[in-house]
Amino acid sequence: MSDLGGFSMHELFRAEVETHCAALTDGLLALERTPEDMSAIAPLMRAAHSIKGAARIVGVDAAVTVAHHMEDTFVRIQKGQERTTRARIDQLLEGNDFLLRIAALPEAEVPSWSVEHAAEANEITTALSAPAPDDAPPAQPIPPAAAPAHAPAPVAQRPAPP
Repeated sequence: MSDLGGFSMHELFRAEVETHCAALTDGLLALERTPEDMSAIAPLMRAAHSIKGAARIVGVDAAVTVAHHMEDTFVRIQKGQERTTRARIDQLLEGNDFLLRIAALPEAEVPSWSVEHAAEANEITTALSAPAPDDAPPAQPIPPAAAPAHAPAPVAQRPAPP
């Protein structure tokens, strides 16, 4: 058993988030390659759940909320209530990045950072609460408008007859 007595609760929170976010990143990228692999969902759900619990212990409410919405998304996927799409995986990766950024902060900066980034947390949780976005095909370039037929110059611009 290791001695963790020399670490603050915030340092332990940071280590927990870094560990579970690494697992989330790896798992989400694997899921993107094989979205039909439902065996990948349970470990992702557990990682989000662990982050949520660690954030709750240290009182980092923004992380609790984002991790909770990530966990709920994995539950819906696991229950077959939504499909795994690249767009949804991108949203989950955004949540993952948010969690890593908040965990990397010095403890004293977390409250002000959370206030400053409340809109971002809200965007992430709102997106994760909405139905999974479909994977749209890449946008097709808009063809250039057809050049207008050459119209004769207005009378004022015509050269004077010789």
